[in-house]
Amino acid sequence: MTKIFFLRILILYTATFFAQDSIIWNSKKDKIKIPFELSHNLIIIDVVFNGVKLKMIADTGAEKNILFAFPEKDSITLHKASKMKVSGVGTGSAIEAYISNSNKLEINNYTDFNFQILLIPNQEINIVNKLGIPINGVLGSSFFKSFITEINYEKKILFLHKKLPKNSSSYNKTNVLISNNKAYINVDAYINDTFLKLKLLYDTGLSDGLWLFKDEKIIINNKSINDILGRGLSGDITGERSRVDKVVFDNFEMKEVLVAYPDSSSFKQIEIIKGRNGSLGGEVTKRFNWILDYKSNTFYFKKNNLFYEPFNFNMSGIEVQHSGMQLIKEELDYSAATSKIALVKNENNFNFSQDFRYQLKPVFEIYAVRKDSPADKIGIKVGDVLKKINGVASYNLSIQRITDIFQSEEGKQITIVVDRKGEILTFKFNLEKIL
Repeated sequence: MTKIFFLRILILYTATFFAQDSIIWNSKKDKIKIPFELSHNLIIIDVVFNGVKLKMIADTGAEKNILFAFPEKDSITLHKASKMKVSGVGTGSAIEAYISNSNKLEINNYTDFNFQILLIPNQEINIVNKLGIPINGVLGSSFFKSFITEINYEKKILFLHKKLPKNSSSYNKTNVLISNNKAYINVDAYINDTFLKLKLLYDTGLSDGLWLFKDEKIIINNKSINDILGRGLSGDITGERSRVDKVVFDNFEMKEVLVAYPDSSSFKQIEIIKGRNGSLGGEVTKRFNWILDYKSNTFYFKKNNLFYEPFNFNMSGIEVQHSGMQLIKEELDYSAATSKIALVKNENNFNFSQDFRYQLKPVFEIYAVRKDSPADKIGIKVGDVLKKINGVASYNLSIQRITDIFQSEEGKQITIVVDRKGEILTFKFNLEKIL
């Protein structure tokens, strides 16, 4: 079924607000609590934008707030919208967009009546397929600059503070450079036994832990693979993946950190500040809890229990995406006391009747198979529809859970059942560490 999205852009003239005057703090406390979902190292927040419920990624690596997908069968009104051209990361050309002011954003007890957003219509930024979660846009760094933001990755809670919280005294702190509302943080690294001082964009909208720009000092490890690293506003981002020997942040040391080296062509359309060496993303930032104070150019951080997780890579070679929904018939599981199983006597036999329910469940499709990977070697193909993994029906899994299985343990046997154009096929292979 084709999804139809309705967008209504109205030019509405309302009173002008100053940034702080437009914000209502509906809490008696000096902080507002915002729960979030963590998927693929990305912070996903529920918001209400001009009366419509949306899901947005908290993205400190993007300066502006961006809307790129709309809820099915819903309309969104944009205020004071004007057309413009924008460029972003990726290999494509500049794209058409609308900048809109005087919108209303609500997040729990926080309301902003002068919320600015960049609308990018008709773009193939299909994050729902890759995450299995319908993502509508991003909250950029301009959102976080007005208050002190606390991110607790362990508890999956974000706090907005009016003033520096008392618990900051138990955190380490570091000075950051703020440019165009974005923060740049200093990190040390060892690559091929060479010590490097790096200036990295603090980027919660990056799922990977570390992106580095190649130059005469930053040289890729001999063991690397070519890959599509992701998708930006201007198209696919290509590059190579490898590992660095060690990353040192303050007194915290992380070994064998996965790193991606994007091709220079992916960044040709955006301005990069002088001295920037790359980005620090979610796979690293989630290992700490943070207090972000943009106004004082200071970030506070504290190691959490996620710090000890290994830096795992997909050892199957399979990339899976959400490709629709299916109707699944399930037996209802009643306890003995409330059983609705009916016994119907028919002559000398008893017939059992059981209640069922039908539920919409996700369909997962293989959209990429890495060359020479375990999956490639045994014949798994792009377009195969996933039916089972190690005996578990795929519709009972999430994309995050499938990813966890493929990253779990070198040598682990994986049994996959797929539907290839109506033919049911079973494949077995062992996870293989290539990086």
